[in-house]
Amino acid sequence: MKSLIAIGIIFCCLVGCSSNTQVINDREMAENIQESFAKKGVSSVDVSKLSDFKWEKGYVFTNKINKADVEKLVNAPVSEEVIKKISATDQVLVFLHKEEVVRYVELPGDLIKHDKNQLEFSFSHSELKFNKKREGKLIKVGDKTLSSEDALAMESIMQQIQWKKADYSLALDPDVQLTYEGAVYNVRFTSDSAELTSKKRGVYGKVTGETAQQLYEILM
Repeated sequence: MKSLIAIGIIFCCLVGCSSNTQVINDREMAENIQESFAKKGVSSVDVSKLSDFKWEKGYVFTNKINKADVEKLVNAPVSEEVIKKISATDQVLVFLHKEEVVRYVELPGDLIKHDKNQLEFSFSHSELKFNKKREGKLIKVGDKTLSSEDALAMESIMQQIQWKKADYSLALDPDVQLTYEGAVYNVRFTSDSAELTSKKRGVYGKVTGETAQQLYEILM
């Protein structure tokens, strides 16, 4: 219950209510976090190592969180003024010491990976992950490269296929050719299925129903 009370204090401080503790917008920490993620190969940052102040708990807020979710989190009504304050910044980290806000850090974009159901972190579990959005692999259909969205859907379909070993001297006469993970697949569509073969990998696979229709829509 204390954590819920603490969240209420967070909102109060962010909109300028009085507090016995001085609340600081830590711009230096914001810069340090961004610089850390800008380094090659860095996917997480331990904010406890970047903080020169005492704190026990922290929270991640983003401008994508809605009023209902905020009220559910704090277990109390929240004013529109508070929601506007959160919405004005892409992402905010808020740090608490002895149940009072001591620092907040404004960050651009969705820099920190977060789950709206898991917005709390602590000094003992203070490693925050960089929100590097997953992109689909480079997949080509003929001479055309699939979009990231279609590539992700294509990856999912390819993982669903039950591949069989096949010694094909000639692959299926294709409706389209798909280049996936360095191998060319001949794809042939029927009224209710899609068949795929790869001479390079010596495999055959087939999908039917909605999956075959989805594959058709992506490739044709």
